[in-house]
Amino acid sequence: MRILLPPSEAKTEGGDGPSLRVAGFGDGPLAAARAEVTQAVAAFCRDDPAAAIVALRLPASRAEADLAANAAIVDAPTRPALDRFVGVLYEALAPATLPPAARAAADRALFVSNGAFGLIGAAEPVPDHRVGMAAAIPGLDGRAAPTVLATFWRARLALVLPDLLVSAPAAADGRAGADEVTAGNGSATRAAPPPAPAAVGEHLVVDLRSSDYATVPRLSGPIRTNALPVRALTEKLVDGRWVRRSLSYQAKQAKGLLTRALLLAEAAGRPVKTVDDVVEVAESAGLAAEPRGTATAPALDIITRWNPAVGTGISG
Repeated sequence: MRILLPPSEAKTEGGDGPSLRVAGFGDGPLAAARAEVTQAVAAFCRDDPAAAIVALRLPASRAEADLAANAAIVDAPTRPALDRFVGVLYEALAPATLPPAARAAADRALFVSNGAFGLIGAAEPVPDHRVGMAAAIPGLDGRAAPTVLATFWRARLALVLPDLLVSAPAAADGRAGADEVTAGNGSATRAAPPPAPAAVGEHLVVDLRSSDYATVPRLSGPIRTNALPVRALTEKLVDGRWVRRSLSYQAKQAKGLLTRALLLAEAAGRPVKTVDDVVEVAESAGLAAEPRGTATAPALDIITRWNPAVGTGISG
């Protein structure tokens, strides 16, 4: 099983892992693109902060801190991606409380869409930053004019997604798969290459990305046959009848709960390989699940019911 998650704008600050300048960007197919984007973001935030605030859509309340984080993105300490992101989905997932076997499953299975890095494995080292896919950054692809990151990443990810989803993720300390990168003292390191990947068809890909990220890239070909896009809906009583709607907070919470349940199932020796497996796991976590789509393009809705007592879409 592989799980695709949306990112969170909110992130934990600091970290005790080596910077990307020291650890490198990996030797995978996104290494050069990640280096290009992060260096362009850092230069943009240093050289033209007023324009960067607008282009990166930084909120006024955090603009100064986010600019500083982005300017230092290559030199700042790192954390594993799953420990970097916070917010509703990640609070429901609660990675810090996962048993060791479930955390190991997360390190194998989880990938997070991200404007700065394209697609990040849960264990990959990530610095603090705020870079969304909608941001327009100058200096990419040799162009002075700004390039929207969704456009930059879409074609690149479409080409390499099968390899990314079947290869072993990098270790949290940044060593596994580290590309050769020159550090401040001129030294360089290179780690052993990752093991040969399995076939993409061996993994069910549970796609929990939000609409802003679901087309970066859109899943197609062999991956789409094995992919399960999941939509989270909330039932709410409106004028005497139950109406289903996609509500941001509730959708994120439900997706976090589903992700946690899937990881716990894998850790307990119950591999998640089919749509029926996902339905069973969702229902065991208190989430109603309704398959939709076709045999070659399956999809799933997870349904929660608005709970007026607590003001969320999670019943109980």
